[in-house]
Amino acid sequence: MMSGLFDPARHEPLQASAWDDATAREAIRRIADSALAAYEPGLGWRAHPLDDPEPPIDRFHNLYFGAGGVVWALRHLAQVGVIDALPDFTPFAATLRAANRPLLADSQHGSASYLFGDAGLDLLHWTVQPDDAVARRLFDTVQGNLHNPVREALWGNPGTVLAAIHMAEATGEPRWTALVQEAADALQAEMEIDADTGTWLWVQNLYGRPPVRYIGAGHGFAGNVYPFLRAAALLPPGQVALVTGRALATLQATARHADGGVNWFPGINPQRPAEWLPPVQDCHGAPGIVCRLATAPRTPEWDTLLLQAGALTWHAGPLSKGASLCHGTAGSGFAMLKLWQRSGDAAWLDRARALAVHGCGQVERHRLEYGQGRHSLWTGDLGLACLLWDCITGSDAFPTLDVF
Repeated sequence: MMSGLFDPARHEPLQASAWDDATAREAIRRIADSALAAYEPGLGWRAHPLDDPEPPIDRFHNLYFGAGGVVWALRHLAQVGVIDALPDFTPFAATLRAANRPLLADSQHGSASYLFGDAGLDLLHWTVQPDDAVARRLFDTVQGNLHNPVREALWGNPGTVLAAIHMAEATGEPRWTALVQEAADALQAEMEIDADTGTWLWVQNLYGRPPVRYIGAGHGFAGNVYPFLRAAALLPPGQVALVTGRALATLQATARHADGGVNWFPGINPQRPAEWLPPVQDCHGAPGIVCRLATAPRTPEWDTLLLQAGALTWHAGPLSKGASLCHGTAGSGFAMLKLWQRSGDAAWLDRARALAVHGCGQVERHRLEYGQGRHSLWTGDLGLACLLWDCITGSDAFPTLDVF
């Protein structure tokens, strides 16, 4: 069933006990307590071996797999009341942008990045302690990144505009709404007709490689469409309708179907080996498509596409890489929550909870294997903690994207 849509070797059989709210709360507390015990005041958290590049780096500071994401997650979980009081992270949050800068010194795409660079860390700093100077610096960072030729969410405008969206919602200031509109206009202007599919998309210029045409959430099309849906209340309705209409046509043209499921290759590549199978994770593949585009218009075409993507995600099962948001089981769990909110079908909530329970087992196995927790948001244990909380409350808010 659904053969050719995913590689079973990247997944593992679902091992999930019955869902229980109290057990889920305890799992969240264990993850949070482990992170708090590993915190070194003023320094943050040591990198996990799975996150170390070559050569190894002792600590990271960004939102993605660094201290910024851990601080965000712990504050989020404390604010909703699922964990107890935290240390005062205010002075530490103020240092993260500067501490992160040396790791970006050789970046080909600048330092503005939302998940890896300045924009996300300035937003965190301002959220912890609102400050006019930090807000002005963040505004300039987002504005200066509007035309980054990378044209994807990790480094480019589709990512940094999220900081402006959060600021517009938090402050109500017209300058932030105007910046969101400016970013959306720039992003729309960079769409182009693709010769292979006859549909609209963006071309990415990443890491000095030949131009690519990515489809997924991490580096490509779905991640670029997401800001139009996320900021729909701040943008002209006609613009949102235009981009989402193009998105449906592009995703239909690039989808692979089998047995009631659908998935996407990371990008458009006519020379792809015939035996190559697409991944099923948030950054590339069906879960990320669902997580970014689940608020698309309620039409039969969108419903069919998203539900089939969810069916494939559930059929593929937990990812053997672990419990993370970006390329693990938590990302698939959030796709289930998105479809529950969209469809109202409680089966999707049950599936999200089953994946979350499985993720708890993955966290414990990795803790035993490596002798430490994986203290990061997008690649580690804290993303699963956020999924567990949303499974308890019925929210589908994806960390740092839907909520900050």
